[in-house]
Amino acid sequence: MLIDFHTHPLNHRYYYDGLRPETLTARDREDILGLLALGVERGLDAIAVTDHDLALSGLWAAAEARRLGLPIIVVAGCECELYHNREWVHILALGLKAPLEYTPYTPAAELAARIRDQGAVAVLAHPMAYSLAAYHSLKTVVDGVEFRNGAQARRGAADFTAVLDADGYRGLRLCGSDCHWPDKPAPEQWAARTEMNEAEFFRLFGGGR
Repeated sequence: MLIDFHTHPLNHRYYYDGLRPETLTARDREDILGLLALGVERGLDAIAVTDHDLALSGLWAAAEARRLGLPIIVVAGCECELYHNREWVHILALGLKAPLEYTPYTPAAELAARIRDQGAVAVLAHPMAYSLAAYHSLKTVVDGVEFRNGAQARRGAADFTAVLDADGYRGLRLCGSDCHWPDKPAPEQWAARTEMNEAEFFRLFGGGR
């Protein structure tokens, strides 16, 4: 399967204002469906909707994709921003069943536990954007690491594979475009996707074809 595990159909909407709306607007829904259509165009089998600190869009996208019978599976998620060891880090919550309760100052281990309580997985987003110390302090807290990020690659950042290999990291290694709709994805983002065995995907995220 080909999966993009990191997307933002609502771009930075609500994020900078620190808002978590309880309902989606017509524009929100239109933008989510636009991103899902782009996922189909990219030839993806599945896509994670991971708006900033907002699970609502991913939960709606997953339900709507099923209702409409879209030819793409949606993994409901969000990108959680935390202040950890004096730097801001982002953790992807993938496979959510309900919104998450947390603040930017929730301890990372506590957030990861709340994610797992839903049967979801916690993934350190774009570790190449932080200090190496951030990765080492979080590698046993999360279930996986985003080894390549399309938006970071667009800025010239190398992927994180060499660091993970040198460290003998055995957790999940996922890749995402970090596409912010409706910005046109650069080639580095268009190609940023994870290849995963179908059985492994459904083991992690449930359901089936």
